[in-house]
Amino acid sequence: MQGVVIITHCARMLFGICFAFMTFGFADAQQTLNIPLPVYGNWCGPDHPRGLANARPPVDPLDAACMRHDYCIAAQGRFDCGCDISLLIELRNTLWSNPYIHTNARGVYDAIALAPCSNPNGLAYKQSMFVKDLINDTMTGRGTPADVFDRWRRLVVGP
Repeated sequence: MQGVVIITHCARMLFGICFAFMTFGFADAQQTLNIPLPVYGNWCGPDHPRGLANARPPVDPLDAACMRHDYCIAAQGRFDCGCDISLLIELRNTLWSNPYIHTNARGVYDAIALAPCSNPNGLAYKQSMFVKDLINDTMTGRGTPADVFDRWRRLVVGP
């Protein structure tokens, strides 16, 4: 029972840190500066690619999922929760061909799950998906809350 309390406390703490960073730090800077941040392939990352018409083809299934998300955002609006939730479900349910793509898909998943979106209920749903997966990883021994930061680091600076 004490282990569950510690895991819950760690998940809440991690969630709070990530939520504050994504909501007040990165999102404001990203929207204000409108600087593309490529994190994977030709499609994954905020404002990446710059301009859908000039984008190159996806390099693999993860990149293709990001492309579908980008087209959804272009049609529905920048902070559409439905587009984000569709991407999260696709990333969660895909069997990735190798550990490298799986780790990057999880990094994209974590970032999208914590990124702000236009509907409070949609945001709560995305965050609940993230927390459930984080707790499940911790309880099954597949990972720790610190792995989230490692996945993000790998996306931004490489392996």
